[in-house]
Amino acid sequence: MTNISGQHPVDPAEQAAQLLFRVGFGILCIVLPLAAIFSRRAMVVVAPIGILVLISAALMMKGQPAAWSRLREAIASPIGFAALFLLGWSALSLAWTPYPGPGAERLFRVSGSVAMALASILALPQRMRASNLYLLSLGVGVSALCALGVAVLSPALTDPVVLERAAILIALMAWPAVTWLSIKRRSVAAMCVAGGVGGLALALQGPNVLPALLVGAVLLGGAMNNLRGSAVAFVTAMSILVMGAPVIAVIISLLAQQTNGFGRMMQVWADVIIADPSRLLTGHGLETALRNRISQALDTSAPSSLLFELWYELGVLGALAFTVGMAFSVLRIASLGRVIGAFALGCVGFALALAVMGLGTSQTWWVTAIATTCIAFVAVAHGEYRTERPTTRSANQAE
Repeated sequence: MTNISGQHPVDPAEQAAQLLFRVGFGILCIVLPLAAIFSRRAMVVVAPIGILVLISAALMMKGQPAAWSRLREAIASPIGFAALFLLGWSALSLAWTPYPGPGAERLFRVSGSVAMALASILALPQRMRASNLYLLSLGVGVSALCALGVAVLSPALTDPVVLERAAILIALMAWPAVTWLSIKRRSVAAMCVAGGVGGLALALQGPNVLPALLVGAVLLGGAMNNLRGSAVAFVTAMSILVMGAPVIAVIISLLAQQTNGFGRMMQVWADVIIADPSRLLTGHGLETALRNRISQALDTSAPSSLLFELWYELGVLGALAFTVGMAFSVLRIASLGRVIGAFALGCVGFALALAVMGLGTSQTWWVTAIATTCIAFVAVAHGEYRTERPTTRSANQAE
């Protein structure tokens, strides 16, 4: 139905839904990274609020595609199957873990975060408004400057651990933010956001963020020249690293000096393997890496990286499921547009580099940060739509 001027009438309910959606997206893109600078629990409190607002707004919008069909497609894909297998194997490992209570609690938290992120991704409009996506770039830029100011001028305002976690969240979200600015050809703004994140990484006391950013930058440069080739090379390298990690640990323990930090970590890992080789098949069960360190059943010098925790807790089947899911995800990235695919590959490289270098990836804040970044990337992908005008020849043929 149209009015006298021939335009569609304004729908108050649709406008309210659009406003609510902008509020939810603003909570994730602006409030979350700013709050994470000063509060340890900001990520696990603010992010669910933003996601719930997004989902509520999507339910109010008209013309949204059926989420159930897209959910079935996602589950039936190799990525979905690998994720479900990893989830099921983690649940089954509760049968032999010494800590079934804490393990079940961790499984519930991680599964809940993933489910909420998936629901919000399915609820995103197929055509994201540019005004909403600019909130992402604004939020990341302001948060990076604020965190940099706190790190340099007033470090006593927040805990160093909290600041490092906030910096990691900001650095993760910077990848989709710079992607959007690059798509819109806002080169100066993109360089300002990237420079702010780089300065923040330099100002941090933690040793892992800057090297991880360099890994992501190298992948980004390679992907800009050859996206498919860079994705295949990255998948191959990561698959060898993940599946061959125990063998690599044993070899390094034999070659490296056990007195230094890295050599000592590899020696502890090798001792764990030699003490009970059968655990390479089943793992020790969910939550055992952290709890065994606390109870001193595991040497405190043991690695805290994703590779060790994956093999120690879930064994070869868990490592294989993770590798398959990671490989298909990266290859799926290679099928995206050149700009989005290149930046997404760089972001994956950055995140995995952090995990491999020793970031505790089993914690809820890390899962929340990854989930928020995935939501932002999908939103940017939905904002890259183009309307192709017919050429003169095709228009004449149509007439």
